[in-house]
Amino acid sequence: MRAAVFHGPRDIRLSEVPDPTPKTGEVLVRVQRAGICGSDVKRFLYGSYPWPPGFIMGHEFCGEIAELGPEVGGWRVGEQVVVEPTLYCGACFYCRQGHHNRCVDFMRRGITGSGTDGAFAEYVRLPAYQLHRRPPELSTRLAALVEPTAVSVHGWHLAGLERPDSVVVVGTGNIGLLAILVARAKGARQIIAVGKYPPRQDLARAYGAQLVLEPDDARLQDLILERTEGLGAALVLEAAGTPSSLRTAVAAARKGGKIVVLGVFQEEVALDYRAILLHEKQIIGSLIYQRQDFADALHLLARGEVDTRRHITGEIPLEAIIPRGFVPLSEKRAEHIKIQVCLPEE
Repeated sequence: MRAAVFHGPRDIRLSEVPDPTPKTGEVLVRVQRAGICGSDVKRFLYGSYPWPPGFIMGHEFCGEIAELGPEVGGWRVGEQVVVEPTLYCGACFYCRQGHHNRCVDFMRRGITGSGTDGAFAEYVRLPAYQLHRRPPELSTRLAALVEPTAVSVHGWHLAGLERPDSVVVVGTGNIGLLAILVARAKGARQIIAVGKYPPRQDLARAYGAQLVLEPDDARLQDLILERTEGLGAALVLEAAGTPSSLRTAVAAARKGGKIVVLGVFQEEVALDYRAILLHEKQIIGSLIYQRQDFADALHLLARGEVDTRRHITGEIPLEAIIPRGFVPLSEKRAEHIKIQVCLPEE
């Protein structure tokens, strides 16, 4: 089969590789559509630590079951599926409690498409426990957005707030825009977005942000205070993964407010912990998702509130994944939100 194999920074090769064969408890999925994630772009630019090169990236995807391995029940060949790419041992303290994203073996196993072969290929072999049925009303375009939406749903659930009076989303890339959709669906009464680039800002407004602010605005924190009765936000979702975005998120929260960190950081970030202590701010790390988060994201997207015409800024064949996928996402960030790889129907 054809696959885009990651060999190191800026080294992805379109190759012919052996067709995978499902083992016990596994299925073979024919990939229909796969999104290029920001974490894929970071691996393309900087490397895949802690996972060694030589694997196929791609973890935001949907497809069709092509083959069932031994001892797989409850599924049939031809079913349309969305894949939750979490890999876990199933036996450790966290897995037994249903917190598979906290598995003690997470760093070794990775997820399907990060350390283990993923969906930038015609077929992918994966554990049957990763499957969710794709309802007919959910297009493949939307199905390939379920995984990043689940990231925001998980962060929301960790915050544990019902209909907060104010939510600030810092970062208006793919994760941040989907976080705005999640906040609106969960009943946030006021949503403020902080992000760059007019196309993303317009989409943030369309998804439910009543106020969109530039991150470099000298009056940023004053404007947030003005819109929150001088308090700051009850909940802040950090979705950019940069030192400045995290500091902005912490500053935007009110006393006792919660900051949920969704962004993936490449470096340590210094914060004013004295102010965090005195204001009793709560910083919550949020790692991918759990199965219910994924199911909730699937149902949320099935409501059809994503503007796929503007949100999906590129649809490309596998052969063009470098020049029309990774390169523009690396070098022309202002022009793109999500690029999806489309595999032909057989």
